[in-house]
Amino acid sequence: MTQETALGAALKSAVQTMSKKKQTEMIADHIYGKYDVFKRFKPLALGIDQDLIAALPQYDAALIARVLANHCRRPRYLKALARGGKRFDLNNRFKGEVTPEEQAIAQNHPFVQQALQRQSAQAVAETPSVEAEAAESSTAE
Repeated sequence: MTQETALGAALKSAVQTMSKKKQTEMIADHIYGKYDVFKRFKPLALGIDQDLIAALPQYDAALIARVLANHCRRPRYLKALARGGKRFDLNNRFKGEVTPEEQAIAQNHPFVQQALQRQSAQAVAETPSVEAEAAESSTAE
């Protein structure tokens, strides 16, 4: 349905002469710069891969899928999934919900487990200092 322009064809040809790694980095930079849902690591709508492929015809679909997979493996994205809630499309519009099963899978991911352990360790480490400050302020009065 979309008609490719001469400029679009030239861009696609130029991009495809780059290494796969360079193309992947270029796609990631473009996606994180253009789409707020990626910058903010919001849960992505199901089928967003097809939306990205349609929105970025100058890039290879397999490389777009690779960038998307890399994004979805990042700890910050997994934490967002573990929290649950709404899913969002490329235009930052609500499009579905994170299911309890998806939420449970994300919560059991090793990255999320490590992050939770670090947070609880920090909370334990900060608690004595808060109590010590309270004791110091009461003795100073």
